[in-house]
Amino acid sequence: MRIRLSGTDTECAAAVAALAAGFVLRKVSGFYPNRGATVLGRVYVDAEPCPEVVQATATRDGRRAVGGELPEGGAR
Repeated sequence: MRIRLSGTDTECAAAVAALAAGFVLRKVSGFYPNRGATVLGRVYVDAEPCPEVVQATATRDGRRAVGGELPEGGAR
């Protein structure tokens, strides 16, 4: 997946570090400053979920659940 982070250089660096806890970061761009007189900019991250995270979100029958595990019986 491709993730776009927006904020200050420090905020984007902190967000990249936080993403590294749950994702395998394949590529992290440099900081691209926004136009005009601002300290804000963007960082682009190519990432995929860590295998441990994917395994933890699988349901009992092997299907992936969106937003966490399904309750007993599969109904939300």
